[in-house]
Amino acid sequence: MDRAPRYPIRAVSQLTGVPVETLRAWERRYQVVEPARDRRGRLYGEADVRKLRLLRLLVGRGHPIGRLAALTEKDLLRLQGESGPSEAGEGANSAGIDRLLGALERFDATGAERELRRLAVLLSPRAMVRQVALPLLRRVGELWAGGRFSIAQEHLVSGMLRSLLGSMLGVHAHEDSRTTLLFATPSGERHEFGILAAALLAAGGGLGVVYLGPDLPASEIAAGARRTSARVVVLGSTGAGGEGEAERAIARLAEELPAGVELWVGGPSTPAVESAASQAGAALVGDFDALEERLVRLGARF
Repeated sequence: MDRAPRYPIRAVSQLTGVPVETLRAWERRYQVVEPARDRRGRLYGEADVRKLRLLRLLVGRGHPIGRLAALTEKDLLRLQGESGPSEAGEGANSAGIDRLLGALERFDATGAERELRRLAVLLSPRAMVRQVALPLLRRVGELWAGGRFSIAQEHLVSGMLRSLLGSMLGVHAHEDSRTTLLFATPSGERHEFGILAAALLAAGGGLGVVYLGPDLPASEIAAGARRTSARVVVLGSTGAGGEGEAERAIARLAEELPAGVELWVGGPSTPAVESAASQAGAALVGDFDALEERLVRLGARF
């Protein structure tokens, strides 16, 4: 009798850090592991857990899952050992962020932009968003709060990131994708970084993207969804668009979007936004982990 430990899928998700929906998608599309089954569902062994941990680590460093899936555990371990500065792993990216911050502290816009573009060449869209852009903005915010950075320096880095991510979005766009997502923010909401980063993640995962940008009336967003045959509208809101604006946009979009088009609402939520989303049948997407799970459900490959 095989006495090797067997874990259900939710336990494996907790042990490996891979969301359940991502596990199912990896198995369905790439057969990364072949768990046993009983009447209650999938059962994973220790070898499966080890491999999935390696896959999560390497995908987080920017390696496409489609290229990793066929590798043996030995090959994955070798690749893990090789993933250093030449692969632009997390340590190298952290050093890059330090160089960026040093250049920004000196108001060296040319040096900061050069480092950003170097990282963009080395990294996948997912790694650029999650390992560079988000940590960089967080560090800049901390430095501003501590009095080391000025508002001008914060604006400088935000402008550079917005320009670079927009350029990357154009490079990684997929015109022939069967699944299209439309990204926008409602009227009065001019903070577009979150929605731009989300669009780049979707494009990097192989999905079709229509990026309308910030500060748009709900009627225009709905019209764009109809014209592009979008399957999902992703509405980004930080709450800066004026009192009740996000809630009104959610309600209006629920009325005007074609049947079958999903509405996702990203960004920090409030009880009023949660209530509006619930009434509209919209999904709240609170962070990039939740976004990636939904993108994988639509066919994204990371």
